[in-house]
Amino acid sequence: MKLKDLKNWLNTLSDEELEKELLYNSMEYGISGKVEEINHTDDNLYYVGDQPVLLHTKYDLEKRGFTAKQIDALEIEIPQGCYYIELSNEYSILERFIS
Repeated sequence: MKLKDLKNWLNTLSDEELEKELLYNSMEYGISGKVEEINHTDDNLYYVGDQPVLLHTKYDLEKRGFTAKQIDALEIEIPQGCYYIELSNEYSILERFIS
């Protein structure tokens, strides 16, 4: 779904409907809950097998010792400039207080 499609759909909702919580449901993972935040990335984000699942920028990976060749071989999970929703953003909230 493109953001403009979401905006068009939201514009059709009444003020009463817009006051409701936005929820997510993942049938693949069997989880659901409230959407707490929508994120925007200024960098490509990569996943390298961390548990819990974490996304990293190229800069983060370089600090962890990844070479440019290793980073180039990774699949970009979230491309630069995109908006995304984390299904569980507990880590990102904690990370803000630690950083």
